[in-house]
Amino acid sequence: MPLPLYLSDDVVTSLITPEECAAVIEDLFLQESRGEAEQQPTVELHLPPRGVFRMKVGGVYGVNAFGFKAYLGTAGYRVFVYDIDEGFQGLVEAFKLTEMRTGAVSAVAAKHMARQDASTLGIIGTGREARAQLRALSQVRQLRKVKAYSRNTENRAAYAAEMSEALKLDVEPVASAKEAVQGAEILITMTNANDPVFEGADLEPGTLVCCVGATGPHRRELDDEAVARSGMVVVEHLPLAQSECAELIHANGSGRLHWGLVRELKDIVSGLITPRQAANDINLFTSIGTGAEDVAVASYVLRKAREQGVGVELPIPPPMQRRR
Repeated sequence: MPLPLYLSDDVVTSLITPEECAAVIEDLFLQESRGEAEQQPTVELHLPPRGVFRMKVGGVYGVNAFGFKAYLGTAGYRVFVYDIDEGFQGLVEAFKLTEMRTGAVSAVAAKHMARQDASTLGIIGTGREARAQLRALSQVRQLRKVKAYSRNTENRAAYAAEMSEALKLDVEPVASAKEAVQGAEILITMTNANDPVFEGADLEPGTLVCCVGATGPHRRELDDEAVARSGMVVVEHLPLAQSECAELIHANGSGRLHWGLVRELKDIVSGLITPRQAANDINLFTSIGTGAEDVAVASYVLRKAREQGVGVELPIPPPMQRRR
């Protein structure tokens, strides 16, 4: 039995492209629709004064894998991957992989929920993860125009220049969130805000909103109006959303959303539910990130690492086999 592997961030990013990552994520949701994957709510420990330690656990049984991602704040994202039959497979550094995985989830949602002719994208937030979001979204729709807003004028100008060059797209910095929203057929929110970042009344018919930045039960990027105007509200995993998605928790508390109408992405990807009844429907996908997503992509890069003979072997002996 081969020894477990350790993969650094740089090795990980050499082994997977955004396109491959999106394919892995899409397949994960297909597995889940067949009962071959398991999602669980996040486990948290509060460590004063260090912050919150989180563990996201998940199973990807279609590829015989399970495991967890553990992290404290934004430091030390690591995924521990196990094989159901052979035990511990490896430790994967996942700082950069988490960015790519988060973008891939948005891309899968947009592939199935955005209008087929969507070509104008608005993005609120121009930080590190907003770059991964745009790279991923550009793979699933033929974008012609991107409008980027953040509160810092220099940051949004730098983002527009960098992404215009990298993706050969027309990326324009705009001076307000309202400008980013107006005319957008896909809208991404990727901020660290605690309060809504645009007015839901400004959403135009036919928009897909991907709400990605706010994580946890007390941070929200959307107001209740944006949620209430959405004909279809989709999440990765309903129990996780009910405990962690502040936008939906708040809208439910104010009577603007009924949990019974919220759908899961597995049912959209599998075709069980049609997300768009008419071209003018507003769709909302709100993402928290799940352990099964992290395990799926980490398991994929571990398999590729073994095929290519890269990574560092960890001197951890296999577990003793149980006698039958």
